[in-house]
Amino acid sequence: MITRRRFLATGAGLPALACGARGRAGRAPEADKKVIVLGLDGLDPQIVARLIADGRAPHFKKLAERGAFARLRTTMPALSPVAWSSFITGLTPGGHGIADFIVRDPASYMPVFSIWESQGAPRTLTLGDYQLPLGQAKVFCRRRGRPFWAWLTERGIPASVIRIPTNFPVEETATRAVSGMGTPDLIDSFGVFHYFTSDAAEQYPDLSGGNVVHIKVRNHRADCELYGPLNALRKPRDVPADPFINHTRVPFTVWRDPDADVVRIDIQGARLVLARGEYSDWVRLRFEMLPWLSSVAGIVRFYLCEAHPHLKLYATPINIDPAEQAMPVTHPRELGAELERALGPFWTKGLPCDTKAFDHHVLDDAGYVKQAELLLKEQLAMFRYEWSRFKSGLLFFYVSSTDQDAHMLWRNMDKTHPMHQAADARYAGWIPYLYEEMDRLVGEVLPAADDRTLVLVCSDHGFAPFGRQFHLNTWLRDQGYLALKPEAEGNPKTSILDIDWERTAAYAVGFNGLYINQEGREALGCVGPGKREDLVERISRELEAIVDPETGLKPVAKVYRREEVASGEGLSELPDLLVGYRPGYRASSASVLGETGRVTLDVNPFPWSGDHSMACDLIPGCLFSSLPIGRPEPHIWDLPVTILDFFGIDKPEPMVGRSLLGRN
Repeated sequence: MITRRRFLATGAGLPALACGARGRAGRAPEADKKVIVLGLDGLDPQIVARLIADGRAPHFKKLAERGAFARLRTTMPALSPVAWSSFITGLTPGGHGIADFIVRDPASYMPVFSIWESQGAPRTLTLGDYQLPLGQAKVFCRRRGRPFWAWLTERGIPASVIRIPTNFPVEETATRAVSGMGTPDLIDSFGVFHYFTSDAAEQYPDLSGGNVVHIKVRNHRADCELYGPLNALRKPRDVPADPFINHTRVPFTVWRDPDADVVRIDIQGARLVLARGEYSDWVRLRFEMLPWLSSVAGIVRFYLCEAHPHLKLYATPINIDPAEQAMPVTHPRELGAELERALGPFWTKGLPCDTKAFDHHVLDDAGYVKQAELLLKEQLAMFRYEWSRFKSGLLFFYVSSTDQDAHMLWRNMDKTHPMHQAADARYAGWIPYLYEEMDRLVGEVLPAADDRTLVLVCSDHGFAPFGRQFHLNTWLRDQGYLALKPEAEGNPKTSILDIDWERTAAYAVGFNGLYINQEGREALGCVGPGKREDLVERISRELEAIVDPETGLKPVAKVYRREEVASGEGLSELPDLLVGYRPGYRASSASVLGETGRVTLDVNPFPWSGDHSMACDLIPGCLFSSLPIGRPEPHIWDLPVTILDFFGIDKPEPMVGRSLLGRN
């Protein structure tokens, strides 16, 4: 386990498909060159600069002195799937089509996941209680545009792309690839944890992302079940009291020591012993779809919250087993088994650390950090395995910890955060410690940099505190832009199903997106083309003028029109306006899903206390390069053009960026 000694008491106060590109006339692609890219999600330039100045990031400093260190402009919104899609394709969101984590279906207005979608088998054959698919069910990546590494592999230049976001189902254009952010668990797009408790007083009425099971302990024994994937082979049953009635299940037994805070878990032939505050190793599971004929493999870790006086046991979301993949998470498929043989089972869920369990207090600070330690150790081991075999071409490796841990542990570090006192002070130094770990990672690749080897370290955005939440749909309702159905008016909380679309001019879905309810685009659009411009102007002006009476600050720094920040064939699909919050503020989670409530502004009560879904100009990412940068104000969509240029490949026609080497 990674030692905590150096961070426990430090760091408080730190704040569309196209044809292949031709090589430049007179020069062939230079296949003997190498590019190493470390994608450190959310790495913040201010924190890095502070650590460099304090002598705590010597390898970042050396890399900057050798080449360059710059703030990296990012997409609007400054969200990981949006920005990394621009890195992958060299396109703006209007070109690659990823506008947010959550977007809306204009036909139904319902929020949908932006990264991938599934399509069932075209027909089924019913046999008794089972329905057998006739034809193949499919999963599609919703990102459009050709990945930049495809221009490498088609020229025989190998490309290893490990854990890059919005790459599920995993791209087959790379030589080696592991899917990243956007990869589901076996149950849900974002992941569903289990929490078993014998304390009947524990209630989680607003829980999302988890399944709480109240259990009985008799003679220190509890019989439990893990819910697995939906059994699409069995005819569905409708039992409102059991939302998991149509899911596969794996039974297991927990035996509690009568005196000690220790349990034994028996599950599918495996036997685990856990003490309080301890995670198990990965456990392989099989969920039966057709008796004796068909099953799905998954992996899970358990964590004992306590054994006495109540039994409280947490189980991570059930991840896809990389050695026996229920859905494609590696390319080639055998790579999953290769990595598992070398490293053991590993997280395949795209957002691996369980932020939902922490937000809803199923995990406390210590339980989250222990999970974060395991994940960090696993990511570094995977990098070292890939680094040891890297000989030529491109190696891209992504680290999620710098993003997820900054989201969840910012309040521990930041004494000015309104929820700082509720945070565990032992982890005030975790984020700076994590940056020091990234500095050591940079130190492992830095010796490889030379005239024919380019080393890039980049992030998709920076980070800032998130102390107060803005309920955008509530504001739209109160200003008369969003209308509720008569029966929902006056309710303290409403969902997107309660909106009267025929009387609604504007609504919000996603972290930054605000849509005009346009005729001819939305199913029940009521705003004609001639009225859209006036509405966009008025809403923008009014949002930017709001003042928070509690702080005297303006929550909205800038409202961007989509035409300002994007281009491409899919521009009309994007939100009409993108609300750029100032650091300290963000859209509420309720508003992200189209909900309204009582108030417009209040304190963000969750451990999720750092964020970046703010005005993109105020939350830039980082760029370190082993070669000098020849362009001012680099943008994330310049990076694929730069990488191709280094290999001697001209900028492909659809890409919008420019080479930072000063050639393309």
